[in-house]
Amino acid sequence: MERRSLAVLAKAGAVLCAMVGVSLAPDALQTWLLAAPAFGQLLYQRKLRLALSFGACYLLLSLLLYGIRFHGLRMVIFSEFYVLMFFSLMPVFVTACDLISTPPGELSAALSQIHAPTPVILGMLVVFRFFPTMKAELRGVHQSMKNRRLTGPAQVLCHPAVTCEYVLVPLLLRCLQIADQLSVSAVARPGDGAYRAQRGGKDHAGKNSCGAGAPVPGRNPHPRPESIPGAAAEALLVQRQRYRHAVFHEQRLRRAPSGPAQDAGRSGPRPGAFKAVCSVCV
Repeated sequence: MERRSLAVLAKAGAVLCAMVGVSLAPDALQTWLLAAPAFGQLLYQRKLRLALSFGACYLLLSLLLYGIRFHGLRMVIFSEFYVLMFFSLMPVFVTACDLISTPPGELSAALSQIHAPTPVILGMLVVFRFFPTMKAELRGVHQSMKNRRLTGPAQVLCHPAVTCEYVLVPLLLRCLQIADQLSVSAVARPGDGAYRAQRGGKDHAGKNSCGAGAPVPGRNPHPRPESIPGAAAEALLVQRQRYRHAVFHEQRLRRAPSGPAQDAGRSGPRPGAFKAVCSVCV
């Protein structure tokens, strides 16, 4: 079954309308009027699994709320306040989950259409991809524990503290690794502003964006490795070593005489390799 997708701005508008409607509702029980269009939005896009998951939670909350109000149901762990809060905020949860599950390419394209700044686009992508990334990492940790036979009911009930340790320690390590990879990627592939700063204020078309040959104010076109902490400094050093190696070979090839015999005996890179390496390094 082929899925249909709404525009990103329409999803953002649905989240905003759900938040305003929940905050202005005179009675928390009337928020079902907002939950119905939210579930209709999921069904229109044919996200049946997500709709069934939220529908089951909403039905369970409705039954608990009915028992609390009309039969005097009292719970020790999950109090009545949390039942009413989750019941009233369910439209916001449904629309927000639909927006977060949007592919990153569609999010960046929609933000670019409204001329959002590049730092805002990157920040929104990182925030929206946090929950799917954590879900994937938790699935990987669970599969690893399952392979080692650490997810049995007896293991979880008899050793709850050890089970929590088995889950939290790998998850925290993966969070640190992902954050380190993001910092390395930010240094190795800088944004548009850093690219212009490294090019002396010129954009991709070769035109000067801030004066004739003037550097971009407020930016350091050549950051020092010691000013960058962690593995990002190592990535910057590797990039500079590759760049110098490519420059050295390009200069040597330019000084060498050209001819079929010389081209056949060359062991270094071709003359066009300098541009390819520079495009990767920069």
